[in-house]
Amino acid sequence: MAGWSELSSVCDADLSAAAAVTASPAALTSAAFDLDQELLWTGNEHGRVASYVGGEIHKYTSFRAHQGPVRQLIPVATGVLSVGPQSVRLTNRRGMVQWTISDPMLTQDLYCMAPSALRHSDVIVAGRQRCALMVNVDRGTIIRKFDCDSDIVVLRRSQLVCCGTATGEVMLRDPRTFRVEHAVQAHTGTISDIAVTDNYLLTCGYSERHGELVIDPLVKVYDLRSMRPLAPLSFVAGPSFLKLHPIKPLSVFIAAQDGQFQTCDIGNPAAQVQFYQANTSSYITAFDISPSGELVAFGDASSVVSLWTDSMHPRVNMSGEMPEMADSTHLPPSAAMTDDRHVLWAIERVYVPPLLSAWPSHMIFEVGRPAEAIDTEVLDQMKTVDFVGYAPNPGTRLRNQVSSSYRKYRTAETMHTDLDLDVDPFSDNEWSARAGEMPKYYRKVEIKYSKFGVEDFDFGYYNKTFFGGLETHITNSYCNAELQALRFLPGVGVAAKLHTAQECTKEYCLCCELGFLLRMLEAADGANCQASNFLRAFGTIPEASALGLFEPETPEPRTSYSALIQSFNRFILEQLHQECGSTMLVRPTEMEKSLAGDETIGEDAGATSPIKQLFGIPMVTQSQCQCGEMTQRNSSPFTVDMAYAAKSVDMAGQHSRPFTDILRSSLTRESQTRAWCDRCRQYQPTIQHKRLRGLPVILNINSALYKREDRSHWCSHGAADQSHRWLPKRLFIGLQKDGELDVRDAGDSALEPDEALYNQYAIFELSAVISQIQPEKELPHLVAHIRVPPMEYDSLDGDSSEWYLFNDFLVRGVQEAEALDLLPNWKLPAVLCYVRENAYDLLEDVPIPPYADPNILRNSESMSINTNDACKQYRLLEEDEAIGPGSVCAIDAEFVALSQEKTETSADGVRTVVRPIRLSLARVSVVRGDGALEGVPFIDDYITTSEPIVDYLTEFSGIEAADLDPALSSHHLVQLKTAYKKLRLLLDMGCVFVGHGLKKDFRIINIMVPPEQVIDTVDIFHLKNRQRKISLRFLAWYLLGESIQTSGHDSIEDARTALRLYKKYLELRAKGTFDRVLEGIYAEGWRRNWKVGEKDEPPGQSLLPRAPAAPLAIVHPDQAAAASVTPAPATIASNNDTDPTSETKTGLKSKAVPAALHMLPPGDDDMHAETADDDALLSPTLLASPSTAEMVAADDDAAEARRLPLFRATTSGGT
Repeated sequence: MAGWSELSSVCDADLSAAAAVTASPAALTSAAFDLDQELLWTGNEHGRVASYVGGEIHKYTSFRAHQGPVRQLIPVATGVLSVGPQSVRLTNRRGMVQWTISDPMLTQDLYCMAPSALRHSDVIVAGRQRCALMVNVDRGTIIRKFDCDSDIVVLRRSQLVCCGTATGEVMLRDPRTFRVEHAVQAHTGTISDIAVTDNYLLTCGYSERHGELVIDPLVKVYDLRSMRPLAPLSFVAGPSFLKLHPIKPLSVFIAAQDGQFQTCDIGNPAAQVQFYQANTSSYITAFDISPSGELVAFGDASSVVSLWTDSMHPRVNMSGEMPEMADSTHLPPSAAMTDDRHVLWAIERVYVPPLLSAWPSHMIFEVGRPAEAIDTEVLDQMKTVDFVGYAPNPGTRLRNQVSSSYRKYRTAETMHTDLDLDVDPFSDNEWSARAGEMPKYYRKVEIKYSKFGVEDFDFGYYNKTFFGGLETHITNSYCNAELQALRFLPGVGVAAKLHTAQECTKEYCLCCELGFLLRMLEAADGANCQASNFLRAFGTIPEASALGLFEPETPEPRTSYSALIQSFNRFILEQLHQECGSTMLVRPTEMEKSLAGDETIGEDAGATSPIKQLFGIPMVTQSQCQCGEMTQRNSSPFTVDMAYAAKSVDMAGQHSRPFTDILRSSLTRESQTRAWCDRCRQYQPTIQHKRLRGLPVILNINSALYKREDRSHWCSHGAADQSHRWLPKRLFIGLQKDGELDVRDAGDSALEPDEALYNQYAIFELSAVISQIQPEKELPHLVAHIRVPPMEYDSLDGDSSEWYLFNDFLVRGVQEAEALDLLPNWKLPAVLCYVRENAYDLLEDVPIPPYADPNILRNSESMSINTNDACKQYRLLEEDEAIGPGSVCAIDAEFVALSQEKTETSADGVRTVVRPIRLSLARVSVVRGDGALEGVPFIDDYITTSEPIVDYLTEFSGIEAADLDPALSSHHLVQLKTAYKKLRLLLDMGCVFVGHGLKKDFRIINIMVPPEQVIDTVDIFHLKNRQRKISLRFLAWYLLGESIQTSGHDSIEDARTALRLYKKYLELRAKGTFDRVLEGIYAEGWRRNWKVGEKDEPPGQSLLPRAPAAPLAIVHPDQAAAASVTPAPATIASNNDTDPTSETKTGLKSKAVPAALHMLPPGDDDMHAETADDDALLSPTLLASPSTAEMVAADDDAAEARRLPLFRATTSGGT
């Protein structure tokens, strides 16, 4: 072990706000070497974690992890674990947060942590508090809590958990129960450090002398086999840190706070010991040895990190893997102020003093409204004395009147007319007449919530097209414009929908959610949709949070949604590229096949993702160092940022640099940056030049308008002269044989370039423009102008518009001039999409499966570790059970709340809902609607979620907290996407869903079901002239004679009840008595105030015989026949039977009763035959005997009030 020497050292000054306040270096509090990569991790007293790479200690990452000091670091496979006083956090090696645990009740004063001896994915965290926590690193959750009777300051892992306390005692605890198995009083003061092997325990700490704590000069050694002390190791300098050699487990490093350290042999304490002294400017506060045993790190109170080694070529670990380095920054080229190439370089400024118009702010005043003109009647009678005029009051004006700047509306119709939404969107003169003002359909649209939520909000008023809009009340709904643009770009929908048909195990997969969303938008037919599932998955991605892509909770007028959507544009394409797999989607042209050396074009294109085939811009980046070293790297970026360099000015003073010139320089830019040079072995100034190797199918452009002066390019030309519009409608881009890039405005005419000059060329047409809309001093928002593909608008009857405006849920057709006009100052372009004119000819004819693999309905995998099959209430589909068009499935769902509704109360006490309650699917049950197993559920999924649940709504959902916890739940627990794919499969296979209140359920689940596939009992049993919707419980009590939801809600019970109510509806409709029965339901409901007790008997149910359910054809309520048919003979069945065809508890089957009841309506002598079942539902009172049954109204007035006829019943034998 001889030959230890210092390798390098560095001082990392903390630039955080906390360090700036103290104006002193931040002391390092912890250090740890990475187990997999060449990294050293450090933490300081201000909560900042930093990592260093290589023996020269180059900084790799630095981030703030905790509010207080970082008390310990443990590198793991996915990043680094750090513990602070009130939190535990996992951060990946690039500095992005994976999860954070902070609970005021459980994380009060944490000090230390150690890996669990039971499972490698668990760690134990403890401190100066009365509980220790076991945390699962994979999920970032607390899975167990142990009570502690002492403060723990050091934790180490062995076969037992070694806990060093503040009183100097070392406790050995059982890792399963955390019960103390052995205890050793090692020191009289606190423990400083512990080192443990299989058989030995070493401690160092403080001893109390004369009332003060001093460092104990001995390292205590204990034999764990016999729990007896061995000969201690002496270290005069005072041991403060202990680390075992990872290669030689009997060798221990002992270090003191003054920088002195030594190595000792535990098995041979008398062996020769060599001392070393680290050159530190302050006392040592952190110490660690690398997994390879070749490096030792010191951290001191002056924020200095030192590395010592005993090897010529030291490594941190055996793998020697280098971390992923950051991409080099591409800076736009800069022009020198003395560049004589500029036209106005040699011209002196005409003026030297400030301009007269440059007034200071305190001299600028608001002049107010101009005075109104005085009536001529008053002026005619005015007399003037000196300079004052006066006249008698004619009495034609009211006193104390002020002109209002706000328009008032007498009716809602006049207000809607003023919104200009009903103006013909295809008028030729509409946009030109509005050149100076913003049309009101560009304003930010908001949903007005009532006590019914959005049920009574008229979305159809804002969208009279066949394209679905997206709602705005969801967090991060600024993405709506980008999502609409992706829908109409060629190939994107095909790639996303192909991915949804495949098996994907990622819980929050944006490609899956995009495919589901696009399917929903395509089926919307003008209805409003929600991107709630997509945005929910987007909100869980740590990379999106680290990039700042989340919308601020309280936007301000200065919030740049233009920059936000451009960052999201880059992110979403990269994310889709990583998730959507590899499919041959783009067919290469013959010209592209001739290009050599391009791995993304030609036969290898099928090995890349469809996103890369569509958006990838094949480039080669050449880098040249000052030493002459030349390197090149192939890449395929998905977006190009506009680079506005020098401006040229024409004779009229306008910025005349065309769009094509800026785009060409942006695609082939040359920049200077610092990059790694393999020859120089260090970062050097490097000149980088980009050159295109091919052309994409979709050219995705970010406007990058971050400077005010760059905005002048886009405003230099208006829409009046379309021949000189700055933004081209069509682009010609060609790769010349000499390597130059040719970008031209293709105009509206056909262009035939000379193929001999080009390796590759294409015509691109503008297809989408996403813009930020911000009237003066108002909040900004985003809209999208989209050129709908011909196959979309050609199929629309009478709708010939090519360009459409998508303003969230407001959709309307617009003129091309309006979409391309960028003159208004309230309209800031953000994202442009140009598409090849022959894009659809380049796409492969890839068949999209009509639905996913049906085996998902027969898959019973659960995420719960305690699934109890004995309590399972469902039965999976059998192999011989066929699901197809027309198959009936009864469905019901339960939900939990992820956030409460946000309301505002005005000064006059009016309460307005700003954002509704956010619900999430917690349980869904699907019941067979026909066949031998009718009424038996085949889906009963509980849905787990990683988002915090604020209210389980147990009273309405029946969901308890343990039901959704994988560690505690005994139910079939799945991810939200798994449950969604099952429902999506049933929908695509043509199943008909029966349920109660399905419109709201499907809205929260975020699935669009066509009306012909929905049978909702809340609509079936509803009178059109009544506002009241009848509850499922009341219908079950009245029509089925059953009391449900007595002990809480059960989705299986509710689905079965809805199915039976639908069967009852078919039976009543077939007999022609449905309308009268429905009137009776409403009459009984009003009489009882719609409340039903558990012991209340429904009208006539106690003596009512029930008929077996005969096989009935599935009839949609809108198609039900109005004609009556002869009913089947009534039967007597046990009230305990849920299935009318099943045997009773006594073992006897139902018996037919050949009795028929005849109803005599008042004033009508005709006899109408009805069954006893129907008459009982119509009658307020039922008196019956085994031989005769006579039904009379107990009170004529009550019967008349209920609008029920008086009638009597007779047997077939007589009156």
